Amino acid sequence: MNSSILDIIWYFFKPYKLQILILLSLSLVIGGLEAANVAIIYPLLSTAFGTGFPEGNIILSMLSRVARLLPIADEFIAYCVLFLLFTLLAFAIRLFSINFRVRFSANLVQNNQNEIFSKFIRADYQYFIDNKQGDLIYNVSSAPQRLSTLIAAVTGLMSQAILSASIILLLFSLSWPGTVVILLIGVGYYFFTRYLGRKVSYAAGTGEMEAIRESHGILNEAISGIKQVKVFATGKDWIEKFRNILKERWYHSIRRTIWQQIPGRVLMLVTYLFIGLIVIYLKTTSPDSFIEMIPIFGTFAVAAFRLFPIISALGGLVMQIMAALPNCVTVYSIRTEKITHIEDGQRELNSFQSRIEFENVTFTYRERLKILEDVSVTFEKGKTTAIVGRSGAGKTTILNLILRLFEPEKGAIKIDGFDIKDYKLETWLNKIGFVSQDTYIFNDTVRNNITFRVDGYHAEEISRVARYADADSFINELPLGYETLVGDKGVKLSTGQAQRVAVARAMLKAPEILIFDEATNALDNISEVAVQKAIDEISRDHTVIVVAHRLSTIVNANKIIVLGDSRVLETGTHRELMERGGAYWELYRSQPAI
Repeated sequence: MNSSILDIIWYFFKPYKLQILILLSLSLVIGGLEAANVAIIYPLLSTAFGTGFPEGNIILSMLSRVARLLPIADEFIAYCVLFLLFTLLAFAIRLFSINFRVRFSANLVQNNQNEIFSKFIRADYQYFIDNKQGDLIYNVSSAPQRLSTLIAAVTGLMSQAILSASIILLLFSLSWPGTVVILLIGVGYYFFTRYLGRKVSYAAGTGEMEAIRESHGILNEAISGIKQVKVFATGKDWIEKFRNILKERWYHSIRRTIWQQIPGRVLMLVTYLFIGLIVIYLKTTSPDSFIEMIPIFGTFAVAAFRLFPIISALGGLVMQIMAALPNCVTVYSIRTEKITHIEDGQRELNSFQSRIEFENVTFTYRERLKILEDVSVTFEKGKTTAIVGRSGAGKTTILNLILRLFEPEKGAIKIDGFDIKDYKLETWLNKIGFVSQDTYIFNDTVRNNITFRVDGYHAEEISRVARYADADSFINELPLGYETLVGDKGVKLSTGQAQRVAVARAMLKAPEILIFDEATNALDNISEVAVQKAIDEISRDHTVIVVAHRLSTIVNANKIIVLGDSRVLETGTHRELMERGGAYWELYRSQPAI
């Protein structure tokens, strides 16, 4: 692994130094106990065959002293009991280590999912325009989950490395030539798995990640646009597209999984061949001293059977790390990249006092023509101001700038004489109720759709705003009233009913300013009358800004702003503008009578 990979791993581990230290300490204890279990094989066999201990071996001498502490006269049984005690202790500590690691891993994944989601929510609106919804969902829900694989693999790598070092140290104390042979096999195996990790696991992991991300995007788009998918009879095309991306995903998954299994099987083959050939060699070359060699050979055989699976696991863990890295790199990139967001101001807005002013505002959407150029308009407190114009004239853009979804390229927007940037964003938005043409209704109860799943509202408050929005009557006729589930995107409600729920939602926090973005455009005549009635009722004691497509709905507005060619063409009341015979007159005359 190169330094950049180590940097990524350290980035995720750095906030959890104590947990890593605990896992490392547990690994040291487990490694020592399991190495001691391997070492006990020598005195067990030497006691059984009466061959004696090698002189000056510190590890075997320590085991002998520990065995003599047991109140057991039979030396062989004492070593057996010691073997069992070490096994049980290692098992108990390993269970604790697994429990600790799993909880630590879950906490790490959860924290990163929370951090990414929070970062996305704080990002400016442009970020969501620039990125696919499916990618964003994958980056929050799926990509961080591979961090658990990284934690398991890295901590497992440390644990197995410690255990390997303990066993190799023991083997060196018994026979350095035999240990060198085992080390050569281990080194060869390391380079084999390292090659596979880079060439196969990392590439397969990257391909699998991209395929899963794309499948999420296809699934999201198909479900979101299911009505159009059915109407345009393109279901077969979507099925084929999804089938192809799944085929690619599982191709990479199968390839990665198969190659992760192969190195361990190869090593086991080498292990069996190695032990078998050594037995044949010792028996044929030294038949007279074969019995005396049994303790050391038996210890080496047990060590090999214990060590080679560890080496195999090390290789598998390296490949797991490489396979998990593409997702970890994605999480790392999101966590460390600077995502632009709307800067918050310091001034509290306690109450909207007089006016919203656009002073020579210019705005251009990314990779698009200029939408607004040197626009100056005023929205007076307590008045209803309508914005009209042909498609693309910048009507919704003005609303987006008031809502601070975007920042002006040039010029300033002032609230009661102060730049909108000076105000704390939350205190400004809390003064606004917003209703758009594309009403956002989620699969929940009518009550929760009105409250937007925000707790703390009383039933009377909810029914009051519903009455204000002319929605209470139809809600009470639903099967469960306010507790009726409305289905995905509010399919159990008519368009007019959904829009009146949205109006009630906008009124719930008692806003001083109401913004309606073509709120009646998609409604039939009867529904439009109901929603327009609610808007007219609200307009009596609120500051209202309306973007209207149907000009018949805004004839009573206190002021009408007409946009075109990236600028303000004219302003005035309906009567004044009709008498002027300009752009508004042309727009009004071009619409069919309703």
